[in-house]
Amino acid sequence: MEHARGEGRGSYLWGRSVHNVRIERLWVDISHYCSQAWHDMFTLLETRHGLQVSNPNHIWLLQHLFLPVINEQLTFWAESWNHHRVSQRTGPARSPEDMFVFDSLVNGVRGDDIGQYSMTDEELEVFGVDWEGLQDETLLRTLRSHYADEGPGSWLGRRGPPPDLNEVAVNPPSALLMHVQVAFLDQQLQHHIRLPREQEVIQLWIDALAIATTMYPNEF
Repeated sequence: MEHARGEGRGSYLWGRSVHNVRIERLWVDISHYCSQAWHDMFTLLETRHGLQVSNPNHIWLLQHLFLPVINEQLTFWAESWNHHRVSQRTGPARSPEDMFVFDSLVNGVRGDDIGQYSMTDEELEVFGVDWEGLQDETLLRTLRSHYADEGPGSWLGRRGPPPDLNEVAVNPPSALLMHVQVAFLDQQLQHHIRLPREQEVIQLWIDALAIATTMYPNEF
């Protein structure tokens, strides 16, 4: 971003999480709507219903059963977010979809001119801080929970890329079952209602694990 858009203008938000409060607020919303519920249900499967998180076959089965439902939830949430109306200080409420499409037509795809802005060190230090968002108690609890060890660093004088990049490598597990066995498994489970409700998730997991165990008793 600094190479393409220039330094000294907030092209890349360095340092403390207060400079990225907007995305933190978004994560809070996603967690509230979707991910926290699945986290709790998977924890329940592990503690009470035989899920072994160290067994790659269990992880494959978990993804096979629930990943499509999770993706549907996230897609619905994203579409809802893109079309919900956001209040603005300088105009009427508009959706993110409307702001992106219409403003791209009016201002061009690239947006503002690179040379239009230059900021002092004092301005850069607080650039991007969502002061209103920092009054949100739910957000503050999330920041304290996930960034308790983060120091009060400054982004002044830094150049990209940062020395440490957050990355989570998720390699999909290989399927032990052959295609015909996966088809048989799905056929046996087709009466289940695939809804993100605790009782449905538990019963689907129990039945699926029992079927898989009859096929490969030493692997499941």
